[in-house]
Amino acid sequence: MKKAEPILNTEEFPHLCYNVVTIEKAELPSGGSDGTCYRYVVANSVSSVTGYRQGTKREVSQYCVTLIEDLNLRTIPKKKA
Repeated sequence: MKKAEPILNTEEFPHLCYNVVTIEKAELPSGGSDGTCYRYVVANSVSSVTGYRQGTKREVSQYCVTLIEDLNLRTIPKKKA
């Protein structure tokens, strides 16, 4: 039997939901590869996460979606059944 997905309590804790703030072209901080790099910022009202990722803007956007899902799972309390 498949385990039920956790239900996040976004109604009571909307301030904890992460969202993309910005995705912009950038140079790698280490001066590394010649590939395209983007700097991204995802944040909620309490904290923010800034990172760099190589790839197209679409690939970085898709990565941010996955990152936000993971951050929200770890940050937002679950609803009681």
